[in-house]
Amino acid sequence: MAETKFSALKTRMRTAVILLLILILVLCLGHTAIYSFICLVALLGQWEFLTLFYPKYKERTFKFFFCTLGVLHFLVSYFLPALPLIFNVGVAALCSAFYALTCFSHEKAWDNMKKAGIGFISFIYVPLIFGFMSKFSLMQQLLVISIPIASDTCAYFAGITFGKHKIWVAVSPKKSVEGCLVGLAASVLVLLYFAYAHHVIHASFPLLLLLGIILGVLAQLGDFFESALKRTVDIKDSGSILAGHGGVLDRTDSLIFTIAGFELFALMLMAL
Repeated sequence: MAETKFSALKTRMRTAVILLLILILVLCLGHTAIYSFICLVALLGQWEFLTLFYPKYKERTFKFFFCTLGVLHFLVSYFLPALPLIFNVGVAALCSAFYALTCFSHEKAWDNMKKAGIGFISFIYVPLIFGFMSKFSLMQQLLVISIPIASDTCAYFAGITFGKHKIWVAVSPKKSVEGCLVGLAASVLVLLYFAYAHHVIHASFPLLLLLGIILGVLAQLGDFFESALKRTVDIKDSGSILAGHGGVLDRTDSLIFTIAGFELFALMLMAL
């Protein structure tokens, strides 16, 4: 059993190193490469999200339709950056309604409406939120990436080392209170480091501390939300593209919530 756990850990670490090298390469290539990479990650994540609920091969047309909306969102945002975000959301909503209408039949009316709703949610949950990240500065992108990485890594090792008290057994039975607290502390430290060493955020210390806590909590909630989704459809991983980690959605669940939280915080600062 110990050997199996060690082999699994080695696989996870090897995949993590490869992902880190790819990320460094993309960052070095500049803005267009970063934007394209974010779009690719969002596309894969959205496909996995839809596959959670509709895994059958015959549903590929449905998944292609909504993933195309996700890609179009990035293309419109790239070539028409001045266009308000509500335009893309409105187009996605109308296309979702159109899909439900074209597939309508009295016998399957509820199923078609539910499918259109899940498709629209997939657009909001993955490409729309990843689209926020594409507009961040490089240091802001590194910040929102570093927080879930630090939180997940520190929580994982703290949990397997001295985690004794389970925090949410119904959703994620392996996570512990101790691991979550260590992960939260790591998130706060990362936020403070980027704020003071790289001046990513200009705010008072209490506000920075609050933001670090909020983003740390969101990073962990993203992980719990993904676990709840997988338990809803009774699967272990959202995909298998990343050896030892599962799918793209398994690795970006915390990141999605962190991106959304950081964007909301930035909007709040602009309104003050």
